[in-house]
Amino acid sequence: MSSADSWSVVDANTLVIESDPSIPRPPFVFSKNDEKLLDEIQHATFVYFWNAVAPETGMVYDRTSSDVVSVAGVGFQLAALPIGVERGWVSKEDAEARTRLIIDSLSDAPSNRKAGLFYHFINPHDASARRVGRELVVSTVDSALLFSGMIVAGEYFKGDLKRDIDALVEAADWSFFLETPGGEAPDAPFLSLGWKPSADEVPTGDGSLLPFYWIDSGDEHRLSTLLGVCAPDPDHRVPVSTYWHLRRQIGYHEGQGYVSWFPYSGALFTAFFEHLFVDRASMGVDDPSAHGVTQRAKIDWWENSRRLVNLHRDRAIENPLGLPTLGERAWGFSASDGPEGYLVSAQYPSKVTMDGARVNLDYANWDPQENWGDGVVAPYAPGASIMFEPRYAVEALRFARSIEGPDGEPGVWRGDWGFADAYRLGEDGKTDWVAEDFVAISQGPLILGIENARSGLIWELFMSSEVIRSGIARLDE
Repeated sequence: MSSADSWSVVDANTLVIESDPSIPRPPFVFSKNDEKLLDEIQHATFVYFWNAVAPETGMVYDRTSSDVVSVAGVGFQLAALPIGVERGWVSKEDAEARTRLIIDSLSDAPSNRKAGLFYHFINPHDASARRVGRELVVSTVDSALLFSGMIVAGEYFKGDLKRDIDALVEAADWSFFLETPGGEAPDAPFLSLGWKPSADEVPTGDGSLLPFYWIDSGDEHRLSTLLGVCAPDPDHRVPVSTYWHLRRQIGYHEGQGYVSWFPYSGALFTAFFEHLFVDRASMGVDDPSAHGVTQRAKIDWWENSRRLVNLHRDRAIENPLGLPTLGERAWGFSASDGPEGYLVSAQYPSKVTMDGARVNLDYANWDPQENWGDGVVAPYAPGASIMFEPRYAVEALRFARSIEGPDGEPGVWRGDWGFADAYRLGEDGKTDWVAEDFVAISQGPLILGIENARSGLIWELFMSSEVIRSGIARLDE
């Protein structure tokens, strides 16, 4: 093996992914000009979450062109409300009243959940379960995002509202969604991605788990599994061993080093969704081997995501297809709207052989393909990455804010509600396509990620929950 490829085989049992101590961690200090820009972006995003709602339930629409709610979007909305109060954009009384309306609406429609977890999509007007296309599914990850936002709101508003939120969190039976996949997968139960009813007309009746599992260590996997471990009712919990058995596939990126990556999606959101709530920046390196699980590297997940952010930016700078949009100020391959509909662009590190690791048990036997997304960039992707690389993120946000359309008017910034979901540039540097919609699960990471980078508010609230503290303590026992 030459020195040029000496990284291509690694012993995951001894590998540690950790930061150089000189790398600053959030919250960060920003210049006055940067603070002004971040204020403008957060305020516009908050106004979206405040106004783009169904009046009957107070819940934000999944997207501005739809008549449906994504419960993940509502989770982001609930977490955004304390930001609006703390930044002086809404009174605490009004924000608490909006939170109360949302929680009551969710609680009063029992058809929207199974075993305490929620359907992915619900009716914005009465909070009942709603089919969207082929999907009528109770979603574990969307429920995890909803509960995370609930927990933030409960810790902020306290009182009867926290009591009612705690009751919903306690009612969630994560164990119902556990199944041991069998075959060559690790011999441990994992959370299914969801559950489908046998009949649409009976959404809380018989049904079956989806045959797909949160088995790797992407952010959706870790957040869903962590919420399951944190369940306050012991009969509803995910075993601690499930968390430590999540696979940690290793790759390599020049200039950054080794990185754990999710083989089935190289979208940037899979590197930061958990970090919107869980303060990994203060948690340091973990150690699966201390819990009897081998072929799992010791990882500081904040540093791991910082490396993935840099990978995305580096690939945009390399831009081998010569796409007009991409460069050092326009980067972040992620899920968003695209000219042809829903788009998930992706980038991956170089593959690394994990010496002694077993296929499927310790890593996925999958050959991922990079996807350049035809140069489409979603502002939330670099924007939420401000939690890891603040200078690069602010550069990308400032650039997106400055882009013009063909008519010389703002091309990506849409005024009162901030950035459109995604954009693409033409050869002249002006937009040649801009998404029509604002999308809740894009707007949410933007406002939460920026707030964590500025103040750490969402981390402080989420991590102060006794439910979360107790669950994390169980992980370390």
